[in-house]
Order: sequence, then structure tokens, then C-alpha cells
Amino acid sequence: MSTALLQELHQEVRRLYIAGSELAAGDFRLKRLLPQFQQLGERAPVFKRLGEGIAALLEPSAQQTQTSAETLQDLGLLLSSVLRTQGTISPEGELTAVKSRPNSLSTKLSYRKLAAVQEALTTTGSGRYEVIVQAFEAGMFQDLRLLKHAIAALNDPYIDIAECAMNRILPSYGPQIVPHLIELFNPSGGKLETRKLRVIGQVGGEEVADLIYQAAESGSDDVRVTAIELLAGREQYEEALLGWTKDKKKAIREAAYHALAAGGSARAVDRLYEAFSSKDIELAAEASFKCHSSELTKRLVRDLGLELKQASEAKEKEDKKKIEALWTKIQHFLTALDGKRSEALYDVFVHVTNHYSFFVSLGWLELFDAAAYYLEQTDTEAALALLHELEQHNVRYMPHSFRSSFRLLSPAQLYERYVESMRNKWKLQTNRDLAKRKKQLLSSIEQKVMSREYRPYPILWSIPNETVPLSTVVMLPLEQLAAQWDHRWLDWLIEQNALELVCAFAHPGHVAAKQFMIGKLESNPEFRNAFAGMLLSGLERAGVSDDVRWEALVTALEDKRNTNCYVFEGHVLEQLYQLPSAYCDRLAAVLSKFKYTAGEQLRYVVETMQAAESAANTSKPV
Repeated sequence: MSTALLQELHQEVRRLYIAGSELAAGDFRLKRLLPQFQQLGERAPVFKRLGEGIAALLEPSAQQTQTSAETLQDLGLLLSSVLRTQGTISPEGELTAVKSRPNSLSTKLSYRKLAAVQEALTTTGSGRYEVIVQAFEAGMFQDLRLLKHAIAALNDPYIDIAECAMNRILPSYGPQIVPHLIELFNPSGGKLETRKLRVIGQVGGEEVADLIYQAAESGSDDVRVTAIELLAGREQYEEALLGWTKDKKKAIREAAYHALAAGGSARAVDRLYEAFSSKDIELAAEASFKCHSSELTKRLVRDLGLELKQASEAKEKEDKKKIEALWTKIQHFLTALDGKRSEALYDVFVHVTNHYSFFVSLGWLELFDAAAYYLEQTDTEAALALLHELEQHNVRYMPHSFRSSFRLLSPAQLYERYVESMRNKWKLQTNRDLAKRKKQLLSSIEQKVMSREYRPYPILWSIPNETVPLSTVVMLPLEQLAAQWDHRWLDWLIEQNALELVCAFAHPGHVAAKQFMIGKLESNPEFRNAFAGMLLSGLERAGVSDDVRWEALVTALEDKRNTNCYVFEGHVLEQLYQLPSAYCDRLAAVLSKFKYTAGEQLRYVVETMQAAESAANTSKPV
């Protein structure tokens, strides 16, 4: 019996089920099949019946009582019955056990929710990262259908997606992801395999330790480096790590030093310290930076002190090569000791500060940078005195000194230290050193009281349901500022023409600050820079009435110098939204000056005002 012919008829019947039985009359596909069924019907009754059914669909007779739908249904039932008799029920091939990996994942999410995530994981283009992160945070990757896509994301061309899969998505599955990754892991591969290995090492526990060790022994260079890093803290592999520090390849030695540093055992400390006397001193220094062994710190501080003492001998002999070699080695010691704390290290930096003239003559300025950073973290009066000394030597250390003074001195003492004691000197405008000091001082104050951030704002002027990040000035709350800073700072900042800081320190009732800011807004009305928006913020902090602020804002918008503004920053936009409809005509008159996003923002404000006026007029009684 011709199974192929039956299957072809089955396809045509299915097509007519979908298209409609009325279209069967005269169908050319059925006409092509009919002769073959009629020919086979001479030998087999079942084919004869099928041929009659086809003919009834193609040319229904007037005497026929069935509808085309009923005829098609009869033909379909007969055909299905015949096809079932032609099937086989015994499986072909060799029977084997089904491979399965139990997991806790579900398939409860609708495909509508999964579709966007699957598309982001299987295509390229912008905007995919945000979709994937949002899906992960919503727990959607606990759906089994996203598992294979999450694994494939390790090889995504966009590095942020690949790293998100490695650092967040796949580890969230826990140990159940390990067998999937091991099956796909190829130790001879490159970056993709290192990502798989990192996930395996992160969630696999001790069960995968041997796999990691084998990868460290015989994998590709990339895989070996990653595997060696993952062996950190595993005592059973310490001997291997020690051996790898003598490997011919620098990347392997570097990874081994870092793994030993993370472990911090006595043997690891000995090997790291030993490397400071070899060609690997740079690798050892970078690794030692992450090592928290007090014994290693003690040894390195001791050697740093000895190297500093040798500097005086080299200087006396004018041995430039010796001085250069000493400085190179000292830099490595500073790298290793960065962030470390000990009384001996404190003593070293005290010695350095007390011999400023000598060490600065060698050009070792980074040595004082390290000393200033260390002393700043010490928070004692003695350390503060040393910082003040460094500040007097070089203005670059004023930020360190100021931050420490801010923590240790009272608000009045801080003001007297940096303003009152320098009152007459600050008036000198031609002294370059004083100009640098003032710039550093103002910059240090700014870091304490204000910052510029990007905050999301609804795109009301274009796409209301979406947001856009707009630059916004964030200032220390007035109550906190009043508690931490002496009130005299504001007057001095006005004297120094420090526009941004006057805005931050402004408070209600200070007439001079109000006049200063209004004057500055008149001379700096351009919204393409930060001054206009900052001045409006300052006027608000100073308690200036809404009418005055609104008039200042609109006047600035009307100023002929206000051109080329690309976008209104966040606080200015908020002020525009607050403007009453009385300003509608004035805003409409300047609308043509503003292009780009700023023009769209201002047009939205004008149209909102016009709509409000129209609604108000409509509601008035006739």
C-alpha cells in the first residue's frame, strides 16, 4: 500500500480543514491525486472508497445529501483509520537509559513573558542588556526554558551580557548548573571556557576541585590562569601553586602568586617575600596587595625602611643608577603595602614627612602621596599635624589635610584654620601659590557638600511612560550643613566669588547671598552650562519667594544670550513645571530660540499651560 500517497492526501485534507471545505470543489491538488486513487481502487476496496470521497468533494452531485464539510469529515476519518493501520509500534534502534539531570526549575511563566527575554538572549543589537537584567531581577531565569539560553549567553558578543551570565545568572541556579557546564566544558578553549570554569568553581564546591586542578595542569593558557586562581585557599593544592610560581609563562606565575596571596599560609608568605628579591618583584607586589598576612606586612615594612636609609648613601655618592633602582623597588613596596596598617609603617611615613626636603630632592613625590593617604586614615592629632606640615610643603596635600581636619576639628576650628589664619593672604590676587591653595580648598569643600548626579525623569514631552537620565545638582541638606559647618563660611565664599558653593551654603535670611545669586543669574543666564540651574537651586535654599524665583527663571530664558541649550537639567525642568500659566505668553515668545530636547521640553510646558487655560475657560459659566 502506498503510504506516501496516503500521507500526501492527509496533508491536503488538513489544508482544507483550515481553509474551508467549500474550497474543495474543483481543487487542482485533489484532481491530481484522484486518478492514482481510482487506479489503486481497482485492486483495493479501501482506495476505491477514498477515491469516491475525493470525487464527492471535487464535484458534488445534485442528489448528494451531505454538505461539503460532512463529506470532508468522512474522508478524513477514513483516511486516519487507514494511516493508523500502516504505523509501527515497536521502536527502532538500540534501547538506552534516558539521561536526565534533576533540577528545581519550573515552566510556569507564559510564553508571552519569555519571548522578549529569549529574543534578547538569541539576537544582537542595543537594549538587550537591560531586558536581560530586568528579567533576572524578576526571577524569570528560574524557568527551565531559559536555561540553555542563559548558558549560551556566556558567549554573547556583548561583554556585559556575557559577564552578567557568568557573575549573576548562572550562579543563581546553584550546584544544579554544574553538570550542564561540565558537559560543555572544553579545557583547550579560550575565553568562553574560562567563563564556564568560573561558574563551575563558584558553585561546584569541593566536588569540582579535581576538575579545576586538571584544567590548571593541562588546559589552554587562558583556562590555566583561571583555574589556578580558583585553587586559591585549597590547601591540598598549595604545593602545585608554589611550583607554578616558577613556570616559564608570566601569566601562569602571576596567577599562582595571586592564589597564594589569597590563601595567606606561612609557606605562601615565604614564597611571596622571596619573590621580592627576584625578577618577579612586580608580580609579587601586586599579589601582596591582596594578602592580609601581618607577617608579610611586617617583613615588607622592615625592608622598605632599609631601602629608604640606603637612599641617603646613594645621594651622597651621587649614584643615579642606584637611586633609580632604589626608587623602582620602593614603588613595588608601596604597591604591596597600600591599605595596610601597622605602627612600624606609621613610623616610616613619619620619617618620610620629617625629611621632606631630602626625599623631594630625589623626585620621589609618590612617596609623599602614600604618606598623605596613610596619615589621613589615621585620624589622630599627631597625624593631622604631619598632614598640615605636608600641606605647607605642597598644596597637592591640602585635600588630605582638609578631610582629616574636617573629621577632627570643630566647625569653628576648621574655619579658623583655613580662613581666619589666612584672612589677609586670601586677599592677594597675584600670588600663584595662594591661587592654587584656594582652588584646592574650594574643591575640597565642594566634595563635601555637593555632587552632580543623573536621575531618571519621565519623558513627558515625548514618551511619558519612559524615563531619561538628566543631570541634577545634589546638595547637603541645610540642617546637616548648619550642624557641620561654621556659619561664617558663607560670607567668605561670597568674598571669593565661589558661585557654586554660595548656592550650597545659602540659607534663609542671608540678604547678601540672595543678592549675590540674583546678580549672578543676571550675568549667567545661559542654561547650556550648570550655573543657571545651580543658582535657581541656591535661591530656593535661601528661601526666596516663588514669585521672585519664577521671574528670575523666565527672565533668564528671555535673555538673548540664552542659545544653544541642548537639554534642561533636572532641577530647571522641575522649576519650569511649577511655573503658573501667567507666564505662558512669555514662554511661547522665546520658544523658537530653544532647539533639540530643550525645545521639546519647553514646548511641552507651553502646551500644558495652554491646555490648562482652555479647560479653565470652558468651565467658566456663560
